[in-house]
Amino acid sequence: METFAEYILSEKDFGKKVEIMSYLKKKTNIFFDNSVIFKALIVSLFIDTMNIKVDKNKVITAMLLCGCKKVNNAQDMEKIKAYAKEGADFLAKLGFSKDFCIICEQQNRYSNSIPRKKESDILELADQFGGMLLDRPERIAFPIEEALILLESRNLKNCNNAYLNDFKEFINIAKEVNIA
Repeated sequence: METFAEYILSEKDFGKKVEIMSYLKKKTNIFFDNSVIFKALIVSLFIDTMNIKVDKNKVITAMLLCGCKKVNNAQDMEKIKAYAKEGADFLAKLGFSKDFCIICEQQNRYSNSIPRKKESDILELADQFGGMLLDRPERIAFPIEEALILLESRNLKNCNNAYLNDFKEFINIAKEVNIA
């Protein structure tokens, strides 16, 4: 009998992965909404546009799942700091490999897990940048240029993200071809 991990990782079609995630949400009450889909699309476009040498299917699946234990209350800092680790532990129970769970846990830097996986740096960029482009109850969405400046000068100020320069180039390319 295959695990959930094997099932979703074997599915290559993005739309069908989203359907699988919707079903998982109904069964387990994980966090999964349109913002997660949006961020996964950013991941897909970034990998394709910049020809990033990673397992695209694995990284997209990780983006769809890495926030599964996220909470809607952005004010509870303890929950914010713990959700990625809690999510990684949950994913391990669904049959995901230790490597996959580490990638998801490192989506944010709160667990201080090192060494960082290159796939985690991609998730970090898509999660933070994508989040700034969306309205939230406490603020309106940032314009693309402002989000990019904040990503670099505030969010990742003292962090080494292996793909930050590639991501900035990707956003400029996306703007030129009107997909951003």
